[in-house]
Amino acid sequence: MPGKWDWLRDEIKGIELLRSAPLIFRFISGKFKGPDDLIKCALCPNMCRHACPISIVDGKETTSPTGKTRTAFFIREGKLELNLENLEPLYMCLSCNACSEWCPFNFSVADLIRPIKEEAIQKGVVFNEFKDVLENLERYGYVYGKPQSQEEAKSGNILYLRGCTIREKYPELEKKAIKVLNSLGEDAFIINEKCCGIPAYNIGNIELFKKLAREQAEIINSSGAEVVVTSCPSCAYAYRVIYPEYGVKIKPKVLHITEFVKEKLNELKNLKLKDTITFHEPCKLAIGLNKPEILEEILSKIEGLEIKAPRRKRKETFCCGYGGSTVSRLRSELADEIARERLKELQEEAELIVTACPTCKLAFNSNDGKVLDIVELLYEALEG
Repeated sequence: MPGKWDWLRDEIKGIELLRSAPLIFRFISGKFKGPDDLIKCALCPNMCRHACPISIVDGKETTSPTGKTRTAFFIREGKLELNLENLEPLYMCLSCNACSEWCPFNFSVADLIRPIKEEAIQKGVVFNEFKDVLENLERYGYVYGKPQSQEEAKSGNILYLRGCTIREKYPELEKKAIKVLNSLGEDAFIINEKCCGIPAYNIGNIELFKKLAREQAEIINSSGAEVVVTSCPSCAYAYRVIYPEYGVKIKPKVLHITEFVKEKLNELKNLKLKDTITFHEPCKLAIGLNKPEILEEILSKIEGLEIKAPRRKRKETFCCGYGGSTVSRLRSELADEIARERLKELQEEAELIVTACPTCKLAFNSNDGKVLDIVELLYEALEG
């Protein structure tokens, strides 16, 4: 990745050093007086748009990173009305934080525009496409409505949290994850969990998010588990990064399943699987949890596996299109177009794709991709 400051170096060529030094220091340290972060981002010449999946596929100025922050700024300042038409560009954000990797200040567009979404929710300006999921979360603590099954009370030392997508779409992944965890000598168990709250958080319903966070934390903390393992990177990110920001504490150590497996990889003996694969790093794992190499490291330990890396990988990964909870609900055709953009790139390397996020698996499967979660691949390697 080019240096974040390369463009600035080019801009200040020819400026006398003594005159430029104070300006450079103030810019790098983010100490310009007056403008807040939203204004700084809104005034930026869209330096990160080349990395934004929405901007690349949608191609509209209003949904580019700077387009979103400018719209948010004008709404905040009362120059634009807080209505659905003006809010729509703000919800065209996958919360992948690819923008932050190219920003001199590490700004997250998702974070900068979230206060406007919160204001909209508080004032009842809500898209119909969000109402069902918010009602389901309020009533059942579950994205998809009333859960179809309840789990018997169990115990062990490793609590495996499935997340909404595995519970609803891929229940077989739960059994395979438990098998992999048990193969590491652990006593893994599941509970009647709630949603981590990320969908409400991304939509802007912070009060509902805090309610879900407190309820989920109580369930986890009373489980008796020593460690919490989840297959969903967004859940892990919520528990480790967002919950503490709102004063909610998860007592057990929280790990994404790739982190847990990597810690104990030497205990998985004779991993063998003859196949050719490529891989897709989930945004919240590579960028959010700062684990850009972990998926590739685990795959490299499987004997007989030929691994072909995609062009965009690690922290330059490309969102599956279903991230952020809003784009896939508000403009499903755009979400699928982004998924196909990523699929095309991955399928140039190999037919079989391995990821480490059930939502990524869902996005690619919905667009005719052949995708395995890392848990499924490890399960096959163990069985083989």
